[in-house]
Amino acid sequence: MYKENNSIFDVMSKPEKINFAFQPIFEIETGNIYGYEALMRPTPYTPMEVIAEYARLNRLNEIEDFTIYYAAKQFLENNLTGKLFLNSFPSAFVSDEMLDKVHLLVQHRLKSRLVIEMLEYTEFDNHAHNKKTTQFIKSQTDEFVAIDDYGTGKNIDEECIDFYNPDIVKIDRKLISNIHTNLRNQKALIDICNYLQQKGIIILAEGVETQEEYDYLKKYPIKLMQGYFLGKPKIYNDLQ
Repeated sequence: MYKENNSIFDVMSKPEKINFAFQPIFEIETGNIYGYEALMRPTPYTPMEVIAEYARLNRLNEIEDFTIYYAAKQFLENNLTGKLFLNSFPSAFVSDEMLDKVHLLVQHRLKSRLVIEMLEYTEFDNHAHNKKTTQFIKSQTDEFVAIDDYGTGKNIDEECIDFYNPDIVKIDRKLISNIHTNLRNQKALIDICNYLQQKGIIILAEGVETQEEYDYLKKYPIKLMQGYFLGKPKIYNDLQ
């Protein structure tokens, strides 16, 4: 498959042929897998190339539609354990028709196992958020809400917490990288952990890539970790 012969929309017109890689998220105290994050792999394009093109045309809802269905389908087909983390855009939501289709597929097999992970959260959208909340209440999935890339800006981050009232917060990998030697990031992480703990939010460190980072982070009240050191994203059923 070559880019010059297959546009992004050619590739995305067949969502059933798009693979998802699943990266494990570990519960540090027990060493058990807490869940998996679903990561779109739209070969031969990168996820960011696809997202940029759909965002340019204001068509992110379409990505929400096929992501929730096909990521859930592949997750269940491969009998993966724990929770399924699905990335979601603040300005987008799935169609009612797709939600009905997902419900028929899932049949409550993801009840209390679905985590909606909010991306690019600096742009809030009340309509999309209310629509998503209403839909999931109707479908009775009892989903969790996670915030991605937390720690990029104090005022924005705190506003985000107030807006979404999340169950889980993923600390931005920029703070995690070389945390064992970066005194400035260590201080920032202490402040963030104290703030999130006071609100009863589960803390997840993402982008953990070395033994040194892992060992250092175990000193913090961080319940969950994700990163190449612990487990790389894996495609379980190659559809190509």
